Amino acid sequence: MKLLPFITTLAVAFSLNAAPHAGAGEPKPKVWIYSDMSDGTLKGPTHMGTVNDPDDISAMAGYLLMANEFETLGIVVASTHRKEHRETPDQAAWANRHFGEAYRAEVAALNKNIGGYPAEIRFTQSCIKESSERYATGKVYEDLTKYPTVQSLLDTATKQPDGALINVLCWGSLTEPAILVNHCVATKRMDVLKKLRFIAHWTDSSRNQGTPEHPENVANCREDAAACAYMKKSARDGIIRYIECGAIGQSGIVGGGPKGRAYFDAFKAGRLGTIFVEGKFVHGNVDHSDSATYWVLLGNYGVSLNDIASDGTNPPAVEAANEQKFRESSKRIHDELLRRAKAAGRGFKFKSANQP
Repeated sequence: MKLLPFITTLAVAFSLNAAPHAGAGEPKPKVWIYSDMSDGTLKGPTHMGTVNDPDDISAMAGYLLMANEFETLGIVVASTHRKEHRETPDQAAWANRHFGEAYRAEVAALNKNIGGYPAEIRFTQSCIKESSERYATGKVYEDLTKYPTVQSLLDTATKQPDGALINVLCWGSLTEPAILVNHCVATKRMDVLKKLRFIAHWTDSSRNQGTPEHPENVANCREDAAACAYMKKSARDGIIRYIECGAIGQSGIVGGGPKGRAYFDAFKAGRLGTIFVEGKFVHGNVDHSDSATYWVLLGNYGVSLNDIASDGTNPPAVEAANEQKFRESSKRIHDELLRRAKAAGRGFKFKSANQP
């Protein structure tokens, strides 16, 4: 499999009045995303009748609307274990059409009205999409020949200067991150691990799906239990930094957000906004729960990285508090996305939350 190049564009940091992450001259957070996302029209076994839960489609559209706040180093899609994917089309090609064409069509308007967006963002298909391989406990992953998307993150991190930090957003199972950590430990590349911070969505929760006795009994951890256990142990042992968001995206951002077609139809002023709404619209609102990983990274929308430990733990009281903070900030999060969707689609003069 030939990896498509990741294209990033250097731009002057743009300060938004609507609670931006970085001021002028401050570096943008570097981001790498591992997602189990795949084409939502492919039929499969999920409760939505798709191969994979389409919530990541909505989360990705939201990320693209916020892309001026980040330096996007890579996005890997279809990092999943669904056997149906062994014969499905190239999911990077799908993502580069589905998201890429919409983004390219609207990036000029986004830069005119907001600024700081890269000219293009591209996607790569996961190395485990066709094999459905899971992490093997006890195996030493010294050779990454079979894992080009793991190798790509390793190479990207290696090229970063000392002190740089890549935020690895984990939206599905932890197979590829676990293989990378295993490889770095086996090859004594602790310098690489110092440049990585893993921010995971719902691989632990004693309040939602999981129980106090078994907080690991949640979908994204069960998907590859061995990888999940290895990553959590590595975090407890201080080998990696692992931010566990738990279910605060689902129970906070989504659960506390606006409801009804009247509100969400306004997103359809543009292509990215339309993808955001149509990715997964259920129970009267959009399910983009994985977006918690980048809203906590921004840190100005209720929950920040300071509110979550970096050792992979997620105590019930902490998760409950962060859930409530996101519920209280959910309307502001959605309004921010809506303004950007309109700015992208209509080319109108962008107005921040703090402007009259």
